[in-house]
Amino acid sequence: MSGTHFLIVILVAAFINTVFYVYARKKLGISKPPWWYKPVNSTQGLVEVVLLILLGFSLLRFPPEIMLIFYLFVINGFRTFMEWKYERENKQYVHYLFSTFLSLVIFIYICIFI
Repeated sequence: MSGTHFLIVILVAAFINTVFYVYARKKLGISKPPWWYKPVNSTQGLVEVVLLILLGFSLLRFPPEIMLIFYLFVINGFRTFMEWKYERENKQYVHYLFSTFLSLVIFIYICIFI
């Protein structure tokens, strides 16, 4: 997959994700999160740091575009679970769930066309 193709896929995904997020905020009454993501507890913060370190090591071995999308899939899936389990009333997990499925679709698309 060329760099231009990857960039177009990422930009389209970011646009779709933003449109869904604006729609979900209006429809479900999701509060606007702070600029920087704050983990719901210390365990989540620790797991996310470990995942980021693993991403750094895996970039040395595997194609970066595949690892980036896979990382987004894993981190969004983990955030979906943690938000759903500990802060269900905020409904922020709906956005992370959509991001997880979008990352999965992009991951499959990249694996097919690489």
